[in-house]
Amino acid sequence: MGAVGLRRVSVGGLLIIFVFATFITGCQNANFFSTKDEVRLGEEGAKQVEQQYRIEVNTPDAIRVRRIGERLLMHIHRRPGVPYSFHVLDSPTINAFSLPGGPVYVFSGLIDLVGNDNDALACVIGHELGHIQARHAVKKLSSEMESGILISILLRGNAQTLANLGAQLINLHYSRGDEYEADWRGVSYAYKAGYDPNGIIRFFDKLEVLEKKQKGAPPAWLQDHPLTKDRIKRIEHIIATHDYKYGM
Repeated sequence: MGAVGLRRVSVGGLLIIFVFATFITGCQNANFFSTKDEVRLGEEGAKQVEQQYRIEVNTPDAIRVRRIGERLLMHIHRRPGVPYSFHVLDSPTINAFSLPGGPVYVFSGLIDLVGNDNDALACVIGHELGHIQARHAVKKLSSEMESGILISILLRGNAQTLANLGAQLINLHYSRGDEYEADWRGVSYAYKAGYDPNGIIRFFDKLEVLEKKQKGAPPAWLQDHPLTKDRIKRIEHIIATHDYKYGM
């Protein structure tokens, strides 16, 4: 995400331990990371994030995001050992992201875009919670470890390479399937928490209008969460059929 988001989250040293400790086990088609590992990885990433951005603590936006996040948590099957947390980053960037093991970050620029639409904001936060609940980040890491990509880079890399690798792995670009699942989870959590799931459609509409104003340069959230017609149709179908299968 760079100037438009998170790029330099350096967890290379911790990642070396994880890679060699797990890769040599010879496990295949598995998630190599325990929940404890996942939480530690998220904590290291959070330290880097909070060095780069000012964290809003008791501002109206911070209180609002925490309130919505905590309300959503009441309607998900919370993962044991995961310390969920919700934060606002003081930046005009229009984006939100989560880290492995619980942290969710929303940029103040995204909050400005949604305005007073708590339903839209709840769907965005729910989407990021969906990535955490489905363990998408560590599953992606495990997949790359299986393919040998990480080990080959580590064997030839220096400290800076490892730091950059850590940044890239924390700021993962999820598969289309992962994004679909996070959407599904997000609108399900929002609906069960009493929010209007159509809020995500309104959010998408605002992003599309903004993209046109910027002459085709997509906002950061769209760069990390590509918006396709198929994706919108899937969400509309979930809402139309009340297929809110996630959460409680």
